[in-house]
This record gives sequence, structure tokens and C-alpha cells, in this order.
Amino acid sequence: MLKLRTALCLALIVGTLTLLNGMLQGARLETIIYRIIVSVAIFGFIGYGLGLIVERFFKKIALKKLNEKYQSDTLKENEPSDDVTGNSEFAPFTSTSFEQITRPKE
Repeated sequence: MLKLRTALCLALIVGTLTLLNGMLQGARLETIIYRIIVSVAIFGFIGYGLGLIVERFFKKIALKKLNEKYQSDTLKENEPSDDVTGNSEFAPFTSTSFEQITRPKE
């Protein structure tokens, strides 16, 4: 989408400047229209290419930051925690361990 917006904006700016320049120089209407069409076409393609380059650049930056965040999250998960003691074992909740739960007295 950035490519199309860049191409459209650049083409409209150049087309407008070409129209103003043609009117100031007193060119014929056919000449002005021809210049506008050529300018919009050329700078539309240039804007599309420029938008493509910028979009790829931003994707690389975004992927790099995403990878850094993912790596920092995995490092935090693998670090030993001070809260957990070395003797504690994880026991999954099963039907036999259900009987060991005591309810708080009201």
C-alpha cells in the first residue's frame, strides 16, 4: 500500500507542477496535456520503485526488532528463577491429588 501511495503522491505533485509550468510558459493545451501524461507516468513508476525500496527497508528493520525481542524473551525464560527452590517438583493435577485438597474453613 505504501508503494501505491508514494507513486500516487509523487505523480500528482509532478503533474501539478507540470501544469503550472506549462501555463506560465504559455504552451498550447495539447503540449501541456502531453507533458502532464508523460510526467505522471514516469514519476508514477519512480514513486512505485521508491515505495518498494522503503517498504523493504522497513520490513527488514521490523523483522530485526522482532527477532531481538523473541531472543530476549527466550533468554528470560531459560534463566533460573530465584523464586523456585531446587527441591520443588512439578506435580500435575490428577484425580488422586484432588482428594488431598483441603477446603478453607469459613
